[in-house]
Amino acid sequence: MRLTKFVLFIILAHIGRAEVRSVSNDPVASPKPIPPPTQIVSLNDFTVEEVKGIGITLEREMRVHISAVGGGDKSVWDNWDMSGNDESARMFAAGWIIDANSREIVWDMTMDNTSGKIDKRTCEEDLTLKKGSYEVYFQAYGYAYHSTFSNFNSNIDRRQGSRSGNRTFRKFLGLFSDNEDMYEEFTDHAKNTWGITLTTNDPGASAVKSFNAPLKDPNAVYTATGVGDEAVIRKGMSLSKETVLRIYALGEGRSRNDIYDYGWIYNTDTRERVWTLAGKNAEYAGGANKNVRYRGELKLPKGNYEVVYVTDGSHSREDWNSRPPYDPFNYGITISADNATDRNSIKLIEPEQLDKNIIVELTGVRDDDTKSKGFSLKAETKLHIYCLGESHGDDREMADYGWIVNTKSHERVWDMEARRTAHAGGATKNRMVDEIVTLPKGDYIAYYQTDGSHSYRHWNDDPPFDETHYGLTIRGVGADFNPKNATSFEEGKEEGVIAQIVRVRDDRDMRERFTIARTAKVRVYAVGEAEDRDMADYGWIEEAKSGDVVWEMTYRTSKHAGGARKNRMVNAIITLEKGEYELHFKTDGSHSYNDWNDDAPDDRMHYGITVYKEE
Repeated sequence: MRLTKFVLFIILAHIGRAEVRSVSNDPVASPKPIPPPTQIVSLNDFTVEEVKGIGITLEREMRVHISAVGGGDKSVWDNWDMSGNDESARMFAAGWIIDANSREIVWDMTMDNTSGKIDKRTCEEDLTLKKGSYEVYFQAYGYAYHSTFSNFNSNIDRRQGSRSGNRTFRKFLGLFSDNEDMYEEFTDHAKNTWGITLTTNDPGASAVKSFNAPLKDPNAVYTATGVGDEAVIRKGMSLSKETVLRIYALGEGRSRNDIYDYGWIYNTDTRERVWTLAGKNAEYAGGANKNVRYRGELKLPKGNYEVVYVTDGSHSREDWNSRPPYDPFNYGITISADNATDRNSIKLIEPEQLDKNIIVELTGVRDDDTKSKGFSLKAETKLHIYCLGESHGDDREMADYGWIVNTKSHERVWDMEARRTAHAGGATKNRMVDEIVTLPKGDYIAYYQTDGSHSYRHWNDDPPFDETHYGLTIRGVGADFNPKNATSFEEGKEEGVIAQIVRVRDDRDMRERFTIARTAKVRVYAVGEAEDRDMADYGWIEEAKSGDVVWEMTYRTSKHAGGARKNRMVNAIITLEKGEYELHFKTDGSHSYNDWNDDAPDDRMHYGITVYKEE
C-alpha cells in the first residue's frame, strides 16, 4: 500500500513537471502593441506661402486628432464693424477645417482652444468627422511682438518688391533695438514651428483620399477666384430663358455698406444692378472681421447681363493683411446652376466695351478742373451714361460730378445726383452712376467738374476701381443706334442768340445793344454772384432811349447755380416790345470767370447774361 502511494506520488509529480514544461515552452500571451497613429494631413513651412490647404475624403465616420501650433495675441484686433469672431481674428498663425461641400466651418483654431506663448500657441484636440469631404487650411499672414518698450503686430508680405515687403519691414524693425530679430523669429517659426497635423488610429485611415483644395463645383458656369489686389474682372452672360443662378462670392468690407473687394451683376440693356455683394447680402466669412461673403440664389429673366468683381490694393489672395476668410482659395465669385436646363441656358460672352460708340469722353479729370463738350443729336437717342465722382462725406452732396445741359433751354437734362449713385470701389466717397437715358433731338453740353482734392492720379484716399474713367463718358447704345445721328457741337456757336455778354471778369461794367423787330418772347439766361441776399455780379435790360430798366436779375428771382452758395442763376422767359434795348452785366472785384474765390458755378462758360430767341 505504501509502495502504491509512493508510485502514485511519483507519477503525479512527473505529470506536473510535464505540464509545467509544456507551459514554459509556449510564448507568454501578452496584449498586442497599439499601432502608431496614421498621419492623414500635414501642413507646415510657411516661409514662402502664407496659406496652405489640402482636401481629404473620408469613406466613413472617423475620429481624428488635431495637433497644431500657431500664434495669436489679444493685441491683434480687427477694427471693423462686421460682426465676426474676435478670438479667431486675433490668431496671426492658425489652422481650421471646413466642409468641402457646404463650405461651412467645422473646426477653428482660436485664442480659446489654444494655450502658450504669443508666437507658440498649441492646440491638441480630438474631433469626430462624419463621412464626407473636408478641407484643412493653415495660415501665417503676420507676426506680433511684445517687449519692454514696444508692442505691435504686422503683416508679412512675401511678395518681391512689394510696398510692405521684407526689406521695408526689416528697415522698420531696425528703428527699435529690441525688435531687430523679429523678422528672423517670424521666419524661424514659419519654417519650423507653425503648422497643423491630423492623425487617426482608425484602421480605415489607408482609405482616406486627398485632393487639391478647394473642391471644384461641378455645376459652376463661371468662376473668378483666387483674385489678387487691384483687380477688375468683367464677364458677359446671355440667358436664353428665365434662369436661377447660384452665387457664391467672398470679399472685404468695413461694414455692410462700406465694401472694398466685392462684385455685382447688372442688366446690360437697362444698366440696372440686379445683385451686389453689399448691404444685407454681406455676411461674415470667417477669419478677420472684415471678411464678407454671399451665398444664395438669384432668379433672372431672359436677357443680357454682366458680372463684375473688383478689389482694392490690399487684403486678397495675393497677400492677406489680416486673417483670411475660411474659404481663402475661393476669394472672388463663382456662379453655378443646379440643373442642366439652367446651365444650358447660360452663354458666356465678352463684355461690352466702354470705348464703343463714344459721343463724349471727359475722363482722367484732375483737381480744380472743369471739362465740357458739346454734342448734337439728330434724332431721339438712347445713351449710356457712365460717370465716376466723389461725394462730400456724410452730407451726400457731390464734390466731383457731371451733368448735361440743353443748350436751348439751359436746363439740366441729366445730373449726377448723390442719391442715385452707387459705390465705385475703394473709399466710401467714390461714387458712380451707370445708367441708360433717352434724350430728344437737340444740342447739348456735357460738363464735369472737380473740387481741390481726390481726383485722377491725385487721390487722398483709396481710388475707385476704374481710375481711368474718372469723369463722364457718354456713348450710344441699342440696336438702332446710328453713329451719324450723334455729332460734335461747338459750344461757342449757339443758335438763337440775340445778345450775349459772357465769361465776364472782375470789375467789369459791360453792355451790348440789340433790337427786337416785333413784340416777342425771349429767354434770359444769367449767371452771377450774390452777397447777403444782394447781387454782386448781375445783369439787366434797359430800353436804349429812355434808360428804363425792363428786367433785372435779383436774388429773389434767381436760384442756386451750383458750387458756392453765393452763385446764382436766372433762366426766365419774358416778353419784349418792339424796339431797341441795351443788355448790361456788372461785376465787383472778386469771384468771376476763371478767378473764383470759392467753388465756381456749374455753368462757368455762361458767367454773364444771354438773351435767346424763344419759339
